[in-house]
Amino acid sequence: MKKGMIPMKQRISVDDLKRLDKKQCANLRAMWTPMRYQIALATICTNAETDAHSDIEFCVGGVFINLRTGKVTIKDLHATEGYMRLPLSDDEGEDGDEPEMVEPASFEKEECLPLLNIGEMIDLMNARNFRGFHFYLLAGTGTTGAEVGNFKSTIKDKILTEGFESSELCDVLWEMIVDQL
Repeated sequence: MKKGMIPMKQRISVDDLKRLDKKQCANLRAMWTPMRYQIALATICTNAETDAHSDIEFCVGGVFINLRTGKVTIKDLHATEGYMRLPLSDDEGEDGDEPEMVEPASFEKEECLPLLNIGEMIDLMNARNFRGFHFYLLAGTGTTGAEVGNFKSTIKDKILTEGFESSELCDVLWEMIVDQL
């Protein structure tokens, strides 16, 4: 990485989600289809007496859909960096240790919001044909090329029609990395 360059942000943050209003949260949940290995956020009650809540960031381990009700349950949660286990009680353990901890076993989709990565955001926008937005990404290796979005340009036409084979963006970017090794 060049001196002074900041690493590219890979996904939205919890703070990004906190800026959404209730309607935006509901719309995001409706657009989102949870999948294994996605990162998500849930808010749980940590103290019923004080109505204290805490955010839990987790990796989806499994998604289960009740075919009768259509209810989506996210299970097999895996900790992500910064994930805190919750105490079962405020009491310390017998040896004066930390309180006994428990992790949630599952969440309903309606209790969660996705911490979308760049690819997931592009997929969501692509599913809506980038309605009202200008987005275009073009990558080429000399033999393969990938385009995301919709934009007319002479560069695009040259890269994607002069012997280039259309491929997945991930595969093209990987080929570009391999060529640098």
